[in-house]
Amino acid sequence: MDQDIILKAENIKKHFTGTYALKGVTVTLKKGEIHALVGENGAGKSTLMNIISGVFSADEGTISLGGKKVHFRNPNDAQMSGIGFVHQELALCQDLSVGNNIFIGHLPTNKGMIDNERLYSETRKILDQFGDSGKGIHPTAMVSTLSVAQQQMVEIAKALSSDCKVLIFDEPTSSLNEEEAKSLFEVIHELAGRGIGIFYISHKMDEIFNICNSITIMRDGSVIETAAVKDTNAEYVVSNMVGKELGNLYPEKSISRGKEVLKVEGLTRAPYFENVSFSTYQGEILGLCGLVGAGRTEIARAICGIDKRQAGEIYLQGQKIRISNCRDAASHGICYLTEDRKKDGLFLEMSLIENMIAPQIRAFEEHGFVSVKKAEETTKQYKGILNVKYSSASQNIGSLSGGNQQKLMLAKLLAMKPKILFLDEPTRGIDVGAKAEIHQLLRRLSDEGISVVVISSEMPETVGICDRVVVVNAGRVVGELSGQELTQSRIVSVISEFSERIVSSLV
Repeated sequence: MDQDIILKAENIKKHFTGTYALKGVTVTLKKGEIHALVGENGAGKSTLMNIISGVFSADEGTISLGGKKVHFRNPNDAQMSGIGFVHQELALCQDLSVGNNIFIGHLPTNKGMIDNERLYSETRKILDQFGDSGKGIHPTAMVSTLSVAQQQMVEIAKALSSDCKVLIFDEPTSSLNEEEAKSLFEVIHELAGRGIGIFYISHKMDEIFNICNSITIMRDGSVIETAAVKDTNAEYVVSNMVGKELGNLYPEKSISRGKEVLKVEGLTRAPYFENVSFSTYQGEILGLCGLVGAGRTEIARAICGIDKRQAGEIYLQGQKIRISNCRDAASHGICYLTEDRKKDGLFLEMSLIENMIAPQIRAFEEHGFVSVKKAEETTKQYKGILNVKYSSASQNIGSLSGGNQQKLMLAKLLAMKPKILFLDEPTRGIDVGAKAEIHQLLRRLSDEGISVVVISSEMPETVGICDRVVVVNAGRVVGELSGQELTQSRIVSVISEFSERIVSSLV
């Protein structure tokens, strides 16, 4: 065996009810290697990593760590053997301290009692390894008080507390801003420099080609190819992920727009946003654009009646309307797609049908009872429209891939026959193929007369999908761009110009 190979998973097979998740997958990881694992949602990436980290057991196949075959009964076994996992959905105890989270399962003791002095001293030593990123985290702080980026550092520190040899990152930048992501990449390079092998799962090609050494492409539970990153390119990777040439990720833009649909004037909700005014039109996709924390989500939630506004008026097709809650908004055809499908968008323990009817259950009633037949027909209809992949409408929605969950969350809103759709991070955490499908769908909806408003933290997506953007900074509208002016550099310039004016006014 190659002395540099730290982990080898060989001929791994895994079967769940109704489907084969892995069909004889083999991957290797070397010391100090940053190894990308890519594929569409449902390709088997997460299943493979869950087997390596002890969450699942393989039906067939072997795992070797440092040249010795291992079998993990649970995640704690894997962690104690030196395999860490930083999940997309962070798995920390929010009401415990940083130190307790890092050393959970192997807390230092003295005479049968937890040795807090040693616990927090050892915690400080581990956090200091991250430089400035770790210095801002206090060992005794409650995890619930930390930012998402800081909680990720705690997850990494947790892995390092057990003599980490292999570290798995699953979509680690999905909730990070640009600066936080940059800090994370520095930490990852530092860890690789120490000889730790890293599996890196991401749908973001720019990240993969920026930080990874090698790449394994998966499709339908099988490995398609493993190659050095320097020997391939994004187009080749994407075409092998989806099994066909994908073409342009973004559809053609609108060449004209129709009548004004929605108009907001002087919308205010301190301290989140102030005096916000803009309009949406038929036949166009509008972007609410700005840095994370600029107030984009808060503006959308206030328009859709989820959060209370303090001032401002809303007009629909020229008529002033009153929106006090989300039911009022829905009655006017104004719907909101949340950025967090697992927390706010779906009932993960319920079936597809139950999720589909939840927003408008009365629409599915017949003689005082829910019509299962009507619900099934509606679910089947939108399965075809959105190309959703599932085996049964009665299956648990939490068992679907992220991309299919996202499509079904959108299907719920489309079933309500909306006039205006506010879509907050509509493609977050889904693969490039599913992204392209959603982009095409949004253009079709816009062409059919639905007013579409998109909030995305991925600037290439904002520029690629939107016909016009309203630029937001510090809770204020600071510019509007369309046509040839709608570029990433111009958006950044508008945001910077506003920030400079604010600084100048304070001097």
